[in-house]
Amino acid sequence: MFNDPVGVLTVAQQKTVAAMLGQSFSQDPFMAYLMPNATTRAQHTTKLFLPMIRWCLRYGGVEVAPEGGGSLLWVSGQYVPFQLSQMVRSGLILAPFLIGLSAFKRLQIHEAACEHALKAKAPQHFAYLWVVGVHPNSVGRGIGKQMIQSALDTMRCQGYSACLLRTENPNNVALYEHLGFQQIHTDLPVGSGLRYWLLSKELA
Repeated sequence: MFNDPVGVLTVAQQKTVAAMLGQSFSQDPFMAYLMPNATTRAQHTTKLFLPMIRWCLRYGGVEVAPEGGGSLLWVSGQYVPFQLSQMVRSGLILAPFLIGLSAFKRLQIHEAACEHALKAKAPQHFAYLWVVGVHPNSVGRGIGKQMIQSALDTMRCQGYSACLLRTENPNNVALYEHLGFQQIHTDLPVGSGLRYWLLSKELA
């Protein structure tokens, strides 16, 4: 497991990780909601993941599994929800151009509901587990679990009180609960019609 909390991934490595995540999330319910066109979804998802990686290198941490089998992105809760200045530095400000205006509008609608719940439920000094992706060829090898455990150890060592995460994939809920996360909120936002689950794990 390669843990990169200090931003030492090269540009080429960042692009490789983004491409892997694009393939990992090509069938994800949230990405399918954002980008209904399955033909171009992986390509556009890759474009979105690249600034997300840069964001986490600056404000959190990145885990990369051996041989590119998976990657995990997390960010300090103090940067959630995202501020304009941080979006400019990471390149996320370009999201409307990276994924298209219609997809960006869908993103804003869903994220507004999720961020409201997150702010209401999150404790002080939490870490946010943003992305856990395993390449389709590496599913079933325990890579996701290993990356999550490694990230939780890093968060704990850095003094975070809890780790929160959100998923729109019902198949992931049981996995996170098996790792000690507890559901603290679920909702079906009217604007998106896409159910999400918010889970938390204490790190003390």
